[in-house]
Amino acid sequence: MIPDELWVKKAVEGDLNAFDEIMKRHQAKIYNLAYRLLGNAEDADDATQETFIEAYKSLKSFQYKSKFSTWLYRVALNTCHQQIRKAESRKRTLTAFADNFKILNSENGMETPDSVAIKKEQETLLQAAIDKLPEKQKQVIVLFYVQNLKYREIAEIIGCPEGTVASRLNTAIRNLKPKLKDF
Repeated sequence: MIPDELWVKKAVEGDLNAFDEIMKRHQAKIYNLAYRLLGNAEDADDATQETFIEAYKSLKSFQYKSKFSTWLYRVALNTCHQQIRKAESRKRTLTAFADNFKILNSENGMETPDSVAIKKEQETLLQAAIDKLPEKQKQVIVLFYVQNLKYREIAEIIGCPEGTVASRLNTAIRNLKPKLKDF
């Protein structure tokens, strides 16, 4: 069996088949790690894919001071921690928005006509507030909260870095808060 480090060297030299071999060798282990850390298959798939993308981009920085698998696990851990932080941030923001727009249901769990009317009014006011945002902020709000896309997907769609997506989203939320403070 050819050692990982030889495959890494070939991959750095531009041999895509070498990187494919690296992926085949480690994909199950990286997926298992991601699944254990993130708790679901979809997020684990995303983290595994992102790990190999990051590994490929950073392959030249591998210094052969440790085993390649150790280095790859570090990339995977960093990727998973990044996803966890983003998920926690998204959850906090969504929870805050949900708390602001909570509708009380009747005791049997059915919505009353009043609660339906209130919900419609709140949705209308929320949409009006979103419509007043600058176009770039409106885009990320809709793609993130309505379409449930990840930063990476939004970045591809609108053609900017993920950091810009995060910045626009945070700015949009800051701009929406004063408009929705009475809820």
